[in-house]
Amino acid sequence: MATFDLDRFLKLSRAVDLSDIDWDEAARVGITDDEHAIVRYMADTEINTIIYMRDLLAGHTARDSEVTSFMACWAYEETHHGLALDRFLRAVGRPPAPPRGGSIFREELEAFLSINAARASRHFAAAHMTWGALNEATAAAAYNAVARTTANRPLAKLVSKLARDERRHYSFYYSQAEKRLDHAMARVLCRAALNGFWGPVGIGVGGSREVIEMIFAKFFAHAEGRDEITHLELKIRELPGMARFNRLTQWRDRCIASFARREPARFASFLRPIPPAPTPAADDRLDWAQG
Repeated sequence: MATFDLDRFLKLSRAVDLSDIDWDEAARVGITDDEHAIVRYMADTEINTIIYMRDLLAGHTARDSEVTSFMACWAYEETHHGLALDRFLRAVGRPPAPPRGGSIFREELEAFLSINAARASRHFAAAHMTWGALNEATAAAAYNAVARTTANRPLAKLVSKLARDERRHYSFYYSQAEKRLDHAMARVLCRAALNGFWGPVGIGVGGSREVIEMIFAKFFAHAEGRDEITHLELKIRELPGMARFNRLTQWRDRCIASFARREPARFASFLRPIPPAPTPAADDRLDWAQG
């Protein structure tokens, strides 16, 4: 079983360091319309992290000192991710607009079921933790994809910093999920929750479904991107009771297919080869970045 050094995470938790971001260069280079939509979606999602705490700190989970200690720092770091992305958008002349949308019926239903399930059974925390691991892993993958493809070096530097934070968060959630899924009821609840309701973070809060579909099509439709999403799903399948989980790859395939039908010419442009990402340092790898 993997471990997470919570004490170290708490001691090192901080707002993302922006002191080495060259805002003048960011403004000179600018960003594409696609990058604007993606960064706007990411910023909206990060700023609204506090909404997800409502679900994660429900019922029995709210009395778990490890979870509450982590969540206090997690929300602080994620909020500063959003503020950093907002600052970047202002620097490149794309000032943030009010967040699009808001909660939707499906999201409100998910929240209602999640909160009440957490109150009914202490074992539902396993679903919360697995859900969190999925969200952090996919966020890190998206940030890394932006860093690999953007011509704006300050943006690449910024989102790489955010990806490192997301990997640290992933490590906590994954280790908690692995520990909590040792009970049969936890496995049943986790499978039901994720197979029935999981979707990419930010739907209805951080952006529209069209933006999410564009992200999958732009970054994860080519062979390397598909393999990356498959790898993330295989890590979730290693958790007890999750061997048949396939909702992440289902979302990938549906989003890519929908975008390809809606904008075939643009989709074809996304499929051009991209240079392979450099091999990450050991402490940067997604699997077990320690706090």
